[in-house]
Amino acid sequence: MTKTVLFLGGSNQQLAPIEYARRAGYRVITCDNRPESPGHVLADRYHDVSTTDMAGVLRVAREERVDAVVCYASDVSAPTAAYVAEQLQLPGNPLASVRTLTDKAQFRQFQAAHGYFVPRHLAFAEAQLTDEAAASATVAEALRLPVIVKPVDASGSKGVTKVRRPEELVPAMRNAVGYSLTRTVIVEELIVAEGYQVCGEGFLQDGQIVFQAFANEHFCPDIVVPVGESFPSMFDDAQVAKGVDVLQSIFSRLGMRQGPFNFDLMFTPEGEVFVIEIGPRNGGNRMPEAIRYATGVDTIAATVEGALGLSFDLSKRTNFFYATYSVHAKRDGTLTAIHYAPEIRARIVDELTFVMPGQPVKRFNMGSLMLSNLILAFDTYAEMLSTLDHMDDYVTVDIEGA
Repeated sequence: MTKTVLFLGGSNQQLAPIEYARRAGYRVITCDNRPESPGHVLADRYHDVSTTDMAGVLRVAREERVDAVVCYASDVSAPTAAYVAEQLQLPGNPLASVRTLTDKAQFRQFQAAHGYFVPRHLAFAEAQLTDEAAASATVAEALRLPVIVKPVDASGSKGVTKVRRPEELVPAMRNAVGYSLTRTVIVEELIVAEGYQVCGEGFLQDGQIVFQAFANEHFCPDIVVPVGESFPSMFDDAQVAKGVDVLQSIFSRLGMRQGPFNFDLMFTPEGEVFVIEIGPRNGGNRMPEAIRYATGVDTIAATVEGALGLSFDLSKRTNFFYATYSVHAKRDGTLTAIHYAPEIRARIVDELTFVMPGQPVKRFNMGSLMLSNLILAFDTYAEMLSTLDHMDDYVTVDIEGA
């Protein structure tokens, strides 16, 4: 009998597992409240139900008699996937644990309670921002600037602001609240990394990390959103092992059992491992595709097969130099053209375009606003790092208006 897989979401960044499931011969069901999402065209059936509507998605899963539920590149959908899996006894992870990982305030509380490195931080509900002076005073008494302000339950850097001056604080908090389902924000002291900030992806089987890929995270000045990831990371085997040990400890304490995970962490100058966040799902920005190029491991296939309770190969076969890059606008306006220097064009092995010339664009302050995503191949590690840190020399985005 043909297996049926339910995918929560069908956006451009969520096409890869849907396309894999189609090639594998599985029956595909998609579900979200955006009928225009391109993934729905590939589905056998589409249901117009929000991926955060747990009861609604459960009704869809029962109606379609699904064998698996997949949440890909979306933190907000992860609790729903866990809930449906629990209710239907499908492969998945404990709902309570997934909630802890996808709520930044809960995750910081968990880290502090179990002795993991955690910055000083405060959480604010929207109602607490009514008295702006009191909110500012509370932060001033407890934390030192600069701080990072984030919604507790959003991904893709939505609503994230680096605050350096007191007068910027409340506007940043109000902005973050607008991206939070629970209307809650977290404010935490800025921690400086030793070397690059680390991002990456891994996979759990029977509660154990059986695959991981660490990458360097690249940023542009004054933009809190990462613009690129380069594989492998700059850190040696001992440092990577230390990071993996901390991640494994967290998963073990939470009782996480199986499936992909995406993470951001840093090594502090004092040698601490600071786990910034863990998403119980695959990474965005086409990180799984870059990992497949760099390591030969297909975490996209593993995600679908694992959700069905089937086996898959996660043995690393290669270790090449690949990177992702999010082409972006530095201001609002209308896109007129994107220019690639010959040096970078020769390195592009894969490109996915989201915005065409003539369409409106916004200043890049969250992952969903990228114009296109590049996967780049390099001959040497030094060339890769130097190029990723100076991409403005190789990519020019022409914007008019606004």
